[in-house]
Amino acid sequence: MLGKKYKPIALLLLPLALYLGLYTFNRKTNFLDRLATITGLEAVGWIVYPGQWIQRTGQGLWQDYIALLDVRRENEQLRQRIQDLKIRAMRLRSRADEAERLRELLSFSPPPDWSCTGSRIVGEQISPSDVLETVTLNKGHSDLVRPDMPALTPAGLVGKILKTSPHFSKLVLLTDPNSRIPVISSNHRSKAILKGRGADAALSLEYVARNSPLSEGEIVVTSGLGGIFPKGIPVARITQIEQTSHSLFQEVEARPLVNLRELEEVLLLRQSRKHKPEGLALDHSSLLRLD
Repeated sequence: MLGKKYKPIALLLLPLALYLGLYTFNRKTNFLDRLATITGLEAVGWIVYPGQWIQRTGQGLWQDYIALLDVRRENEQLRQRIQDLKIRAMRLRSRADEAERLRELLSFSPPPDWSCTGSRIVGEQISPSDVLETVTLNKGHSDLVRPDMPALTPAGLVGKILKTSPHFSKLVLLTDPNSRIPVISSNHRSKAILKGRGADAALSLEYVARNSPLSEGEIVVTSGLGGIFPKGIPVARITQIEQTSHSLFQEVEARPLVNLRELEEVLLLRQSRKHKPEGLALDHSSLLRLD
């Protein structure tokens, strides 16, 4: 009976005695303080370090993402800049080519009794079904352009005006199958009619007698007959000559001196009403007004 009565007291005093013993032990050895410091530091470290690692990693990923966006934006800007520079370079090359063509036009002097004006090509043959090999010019009869006016470049003859409107005109090329141009060979002075046979075919020299002297590579120029083309304009180069036993004429082919597929500007010749001295200077102001 007595043991049961003092048992709660014993249970209370035992922890107290244990605490006093540990307290006394810690006061002498400082063991518990060191243990608490070490374990507390470890606990704090294992709790705080993962959080800081997650924070650093997240910040690094976010910064990398922002940097990637900046790089991507910068790359887009650089690509756009490169594209703009390419377009600018193309425009500068185009202007340089145009300036060179205009310089050649300005250096051209028309034949005596003829004057010239410049015109720009604004349209080509609409479709392959068109009968005529033609281009459209940006000058018409309000600019004194008339049918049958010769068109040329400094390299040679291009064709003649077919029809006009107030501000535009149709130029039929010398390759058109309906084109007929009186010519004469520059070396042997043999006369012929230069006939067009289509864009992809060679020109044909018609009515060249079998005994007429000609040579491959010889230039043919306008003969001045017919009153449409002035005499002496280079037209084509002879590329092939064949003698046939069954014909009174030679079969002669030639190629235009002008690349008709790359034309952008032409000169239009107009016969002067009054005689002007030989070596007439080109009207530079009219050439510059191509538009």
